[in-house]
Amino acid sequence: MPRNKKFDKRGGGRRLDAESAEEIELRNKRLEEFEAARQASRAEEDEDGEGEEVGSDDKKEAADDSATPSKGTAKPKAAAAAAEAEPVRVTTKEEHNRNLAKLEAVRRRREEAEAKRKIEQEAVLALEMEQKARIAALQEEENDDSEDEGKKKKKKSKDKNIPKLSKIEIKKMKPAQMKDALKERGLDIQGNAKDLMARLVTYEESR
Repeated sequence: MPRNKKFDKRGGGRRLDAESAEEIELRNKRLEEFEAARQASRAEEDEDGEGEEVGSDDKKEAADDSATPSKGTAKPKAAAAAAEAEPVRVTTKEEHNRNLAKLEAVRRRREEAEAKRKIEQEAVLALEMEQKARIAALQEEENDDSEDEGKKKKKKSKDKNIPKLSKIEIKKMKPAQMKDALKERGLDIQGNAKDLMARLVTYEESR
């Protein structure tokens, strides 16, 4: 091997560099194409996704519209349903007369009950008044009896204090004296001398 030739430690490095540069350029080109294709695919997917979302939103709105009717349409339907559910009842003349008869019967029963209640109250009041009058009469009678007893007691005590006259003594008395004796004994002093004498004699004999 000649000495003037230098040994290339890289072992053909220039060819390797050339091949590497070409491969790198080719690889870069492929990478660029792949990246462009990937971006294009992603853009298509994004567009498809937006279309589906818009379509789904439209479908949701349509479903909501169909599921939730407007207020303006709901009221007539509700009114119609209520009208069908509650038919108008027509009252006949016979039913009207029966109702009037029932009301009249109720009114009559109430009037009878009120009249009965008033009669019972009046009876109770009359009984109470009768009892009060009876009690008052008994009390008055007791008072009279007590007064009579008092008078009798007073008369007896008075009679004890008045001296008793005999028949002969009375006959000897003048009319004025007989009146005083009768007056003292609480007797009537009207009449002639004969009446006064008879009255005084009778009283003295009963003592």
